[in-house]
Amino acid sequence: MDNLNKTIKKLNDKDYESLLTAVAGNKKDKPFIVLEAARKEQLTDAEMVERLGVNSSTYYTLKSRLNTKIASVLSKDVKNPIGALMEKVARVPANLYGTNKTISIKALEDLEKELIEYDLNNELIVVYKTLARLNLHSEHFSEYQRLYDKHVAFSLAVTKAEDTLYEFTKRTSNFLLNRTTEALEDVTMVRREMSNIYELYESHRLFVLNSILRIYYWCTAPGNMDELKARELEVDEILQEIAKIFNKYELDTFYQNIKPLVDFMYFEYYQKTKNVARAEYHFRKVNALVPELSKKHIMSFYIVQFLDSKVDKFLFDKNIDKLIDLNKDLKDNFDVDINETYNYAVLKRFFAIGKFYEGDYAASAKLMNELRNELSLRNYPAFDMECKLFQALQYCLLGEQDLCLQLLTSINRVMDSDDSDYMAVKLFVKLLKAAMKTTEFRQKVQKVSELWNQFRDADKGNYDWLWYVSMDEHMIRRLANPLK
Repeated sequence: MDNLNKTIKKLNDKDYESLLTAVAGNKKDKPFIVLEAARKEQLTDAEMVERLGVNSSTYYTLKSRLNTKIASVLSKDVKNPIGALMEKVARVPANLYGTNKTISIKALEDLEKELIEYDLNNELIVVYKTLARLNLHSEHFSEYQRLYDKHVAFSLAVTKAEDTLYEFTKRTSNFLLNRTTEALEDVTMVRREMSNIYELYESHRLFVLNSILRIYYWCTAPGNMDELKARELEVDEILQEIAKIFNKYELDTFYQNIKPLVDFMYFEYYQKTKNVARAEYHFRKVNALVPELSKKHIMSFYIVQFLDSKVDKFLFDKNIDKLIDLNKDLKDNFDVDINETYNYAVLKRFFAIGKFYEGDYAASAKLMNELRNELSLRNYPAFDMECKLFQALQYCLLGEQDLCLQLLTSINRVMDSDDSDYMAVKLFVKLLKAAMKTTEFRQKVQKVSELWNQFRDADKGNYDWLWYVSMDEHMIRRLANPLK
């Protein structure tokens, strides 16, 4: 409630009443109760949950939507500092034609201070160019011309940093589909490029962009788990600093739209390092925000990363309800284009994984089949092979031996027999074939169990084949005696 309390308490009575009318409804509505409590009391989130009589997830969703509505209403207010600054910047060129040069220069110098505070570099370019022209015959001309040149270069650096972050998500997606050393090197190269840009200037905007890339790189690139765990203090310090920046510049459009990434990154990191308690805390916050954020196309990469981590969390806690609780919202709202191969594929696979652990193997196989038919995976042989393996597993569980063998034959055709990267794949193919043999049940169970252990031991390097499949004794016995 802290940020909401601060925002609401800052408003004068007239503005608050207008806001209440615009976003809260009548006195019995929950948004009205939340706003009134934020205005007149100092309640914690836990106390608000109790007062509203809802669960934490529902409350966080309500608060998120309420904050969005409030931001939308307040952003239209002429007293919005960013809006007011933009209006001032729009009037800057007129200062060249003012009747009092001294007053014009003083106004521009005051505006300069405000723009520096918000790191609004593109707008500073306009101010410095105008100040240079007003000081054309002054000793200050060279100073303002230098600042103009510097901020043009800085503006290009910020734009390049933003582009580099988007390029990082694109190349990381390619790596996660291919799992090749070459694809990983591409990701590492982008990381270095961002680091080089960041070192050029001291800027909170560059710090935020660089930090997001670094943390997702640490959590995505294969590496030593002990090294990742050793970064805990560093990660926490970085994310606390980002949160401070977001709170300081609470009307900055870019920051406020990516603000949820702080909890996304906390969850990613703690889930990767298996810090169960802390991962659970941030999971609840992120999970409540995803339905609304899924409508924002630009957030797709971060959401699908969250979905994979959500599966990883399920493999530990085995809570199927938590795994599939957002599926309807995702189907209705998630704005993912089929041309975004990675994002679309992970979303579809996520739904298939949910069906698999619900025991609906036919539905899971159908979703994987749809995925392979809808997408051209020719350029992603590793991902295509894994999809076939997962689909073949469903057919084996269903006793559909012909369909299973068709997929296994297809896999064998494209596998290089000498490639050690495919050792785990070969073992899994062998496991499925062993499960389909007509041998004594106990012997079959023992053989499948041995092959499963060998598969997991051989599954090293960048690939991590079928990481989302957990095969316990019950599953192994089901494979050995499939559904008919």
